[in-house]
Amino acid sequence: MKKTWVFFKLRMLQLKSDKTALFFCYVLPVILLLGVGYPLQMRDDAKIAVWYSGVAAEPSSAAMAAYLGKHKLINLQPYADTKISPKAALESNQIKHYLEFRDTRSNSDPKYPGIQLYANTLPENRIENVALQGILDDYFRGPVTAAPQQQEIATSRNASYLMILLPGVIGMTLLIIGLNGFGAVLIEEEHRGLFKNIKTIDASPVPFLAGLFISRMLIAYSVVFALYMLGVLVFGIPLNVNYLLMLLVITLGCVSFLGLGLVLATVSPSVTAFNGIVNFVQMPFIILGGVFFSVSAFPEWLQAVAGLMPLTQLNFAMRELLFNSVGFGDMSRLLPQIAVLSGWSLLAFIIVRLRFRW
Repeated sequence: MKKTWVFFKLRMLQLKSDKTALFFCYVLPVILLLGVGYPLQMRDDAKIAVWYSGVAAEPSSAAMAAYLGKHKLINLQPYADTKISPKAALESNQIKHYLEFRDTRSNSDPKYPGIQLYANTLPENRIENVALQGILDDYFRGPVTAAPQQQEIATSRNASYLMILLPGVIGMTLLIIGLNGFGAVLIEEEHRGLFKNIKTIDASPVPFLAGLFISRMLIAYSVVFALYMLGVLVFGIPLNVNYLLMLLVITLGCVSFLGLGLVLATVSPSVTAFNGIVNFVQMPFIILGGVFFSVSAFPEWLQAVAGLMPLTQLNFAMRELLFNSVGFGDMSRLLPQIAVLSGWSLLAFIIVRLRFRW
C-alpha cells in the first residue's frame, strides 16, 4: 500500500507538470460543451420549419399557407406522420412549430379561431418562436382579423439536444483519459526502459499500475464533476440525481476505458503502433457511441453493433441519470448498461492478466 501511495504521488506530480494533458482533460471538454451547447440553446436557423395540417378546409387557410410557403424565412411542410400526433411531436421536440387550420364553417361562433399556432417551450427555440409570431402579425396586419397567438406546448428538457451532448462529452472525455492518459503513458514508459529501472528496486507491477490507475480515476471524477456543475449552472441541468448510482456508472465506465487503454498498450509492439490502434478504435467509438447525435438515427443492425460498445452504454446510462431521474427503485432500466460496462472491465482484466509483462 505504501508503494502504491508513492507511485500515486509521483503520477500526480508528473501530471501537474504536463500542461498539455491538463488542457485536454479539463479545458477542451468545457470549450466543447460551451461551444456546441450554448449556440444550440440560442441558435436562430436561417429558415423556420413549420408543420401544418387542414389547409384545404377554407380558401383563407390556403391563402395563408401560400404566403408562408413563399416566405424567405419559413420552411412550410405538411404534417403527415400517422404514428404520432403533432402535439406529441412538439412535446418530444421532433417538431418545433405547428399550424392547425380549422374549418370554421362547421362552427357558427365568430370567435372560433380558424388558425391555431402551437410551439414548444424549449429555450433554444424561443428566438424562432418570436420570429414566427412576428411573421404572422405582419400577415394579419390591417383590416384582416388579428393574428393567432402561439399556444405553448410544455416540452421536457429531456427533449433538448443537451440531453445527448452533455453525457456524450463526459463519456468521450473518459474514453480519452483511458486510452491516452493511461495506455499511452504506459507504453511510452515501457519503451523508454522505465519498467526495467523500476524492477531494479524490487517493485511489483501492482503498486506501479495502481498508482497510475488511481490518479486517472481521480482525474476522471473531477472532470465529470466539473462538466456536471457546468451543466447545472449554465444549462439548467436538474440537481435531483442519484449520486451513488451515478458514481457506480462513472466508475464502471472509467474502469472499462482504463482497461481498454491497458489492453491496447500490451498488444502494441511500439508507440507508433499504439497511436495508430488508438485512432482506429477511438473514432468508431465516438461516432457510434452517441456522443454528438442519438444512436437511434442509425439502422437497426448498426444500433445493435453500437449497443455493444462501452461508450454507448455509458452515455445512455448518464442520460437516464441526469435527465430521467433514475434511482435505485427503477435501477432495472440501467442493468443492461451496467452489465455491458462490467463485461468490458472483466474482459480487459483477463486480457491484461494474460498479456502484461513486467
